[in-house]
Amino acid sequence: MGSKRLRVGVIGCGNFGSELARIACETAGVELAAVAGGSDDTAARLAAELACACEPDAEALIRRTDVDAVIVASPNYLHKQHVLLAAQRGKHVFCEKPTALSYADCCQMVEACREASVVLMAGHILHFMDGIDKAKRLVREGALGRLLTAGVERTGWMSQASGAGWKYRPELTGGYVFHFIHELDLVQSFCGPALGVSAVRAARDGREALQLQLAFAGGGVGAMEYGSMFRWGEHRMTLNGTAGALQIDFSRSLVTLRRPSGTEKFGINGSENEDAARVRSYAAAGGEIAFTGAAERPPLFLRGPLRRELDAFRAAALGLPAAPSWLPLLDGTAALSSVATAEAAVKALETGKREIIQTFR
Repeated sequence: MGSKRLRVGVIGCGNFGSELARIACETAGVELAAVAGGSDDTAARLAAELACACEPDAEALIRRTDVDAVIVASPNYLHKQHVLLAAQRGKHVFCEKPTALSYADCCQMVEACREASVVLMAGHILHFMDGIDKAKRLVREGALGRLLTAGVERTGWMSQASGAGWKYRPELTGGYVFHFIHELDLVQSFCGPALGVSAVRAARDGREALQLQLAFAGGGVGAMEYGSMFRWGEHRMTLNGTAGALQIDFSRSLVTLRRPSGTEKFGINGSENEDAARVRSYAAAGGEIAFTGAAERPPLFLRGPLRRELDAFRAAALGLPAAPSWLPLLDGTAALSSVATAEAAVKALETGKREIIQTFR
């Protein structure tokens, strides 16, 4: 890799995997060598579209000598298997969320990549949206003072609550908390690691509502509401501190910082076109939750962040400096903290008790 060119293979040719393969073909310093996986003939069709090789399985792709790094965009339950195979072959790894479906598995994956001296990057795309990056910087610089509370909502209505695909099977996705783990990761990037969690759940006709209560190491508390049985859906995060408040409203693609000195507003994506596309997308969905298929491309407001995500992975794999705000995605911190918190939340649902999160035991 002395030429500063990264040759990648993509495992999993669904919605995000296919888009990352396309972006690899368009990114300077990245070469797409091969793809594998996906339902039916998805991988073969993608390989034909992008003029790259198509391998019969992940192991064959990882064995290729013209693959320096692997993008793992396979179903959640296969992430561990594919990351460990890549580490064994000395390949750098970008792994889509959730990194793993248990804290023990995540620890094993992080350690395997450390021992192999390869990068393991967690695919938490929200950190590659300019407005969220700016919000994190403002909070780090003390714009809110000491953080007191965090409120998170990611709710909606799922008309098709059952189906044949793996995304409808909690034993393969990890359930709602794991499959929609972005907010658990993001809230901890603002508030610091969570110490403990309690949870309650309601379920009916294949839909569910989840409420989590979090205690953070910095002394703040958080309330999170998830679910697919909300006719009035919301998607936002609100932070309150001793010096101000900040809200990230995904449906409006807007970040609002409110302080005694005044109010500042800016877009989540930092791009007028991308922010407008998000607003249109949320309005068209009307609170409906639906799983996307391989034939559907991610919306415009996700394609830009995906490009920045792949650029960051390339830089890390080539040993180039990473932005400080992205380091937790590269050193195992984000993967371990989010997975540990999700696992503790699932256990709290089972026991009905407050659970201490593994990273603090």
